[in-house]
Amino acid sequence: MTLEEGLELIQNYKKGLEKFLETLPEQSVQLGSEMIQALTLNSKNELKNLESIEKALKRQPKYESGLSE
Repeated sequence: MTLEEGLELIQNYKKGLEKFLETLPEQSVQLGSEMIQALTLNSKNELKNLESIEKALKRQPKYESGLSE
């Protein structure tokens, strides 16, 4: 997998989580407020994790490791 493919997967996953967060309030009657709060918090944490991974992948290496040779 290339870096671009990995970043595209992250973007797609982030979009899915954002859509999930948008539709979550509509499920409050079936799930209850505590479950909504837990799912919202987990989803927001997941988005932060994905953003951290994305930033790390986009950073230019400060040195060449020689592993690619």
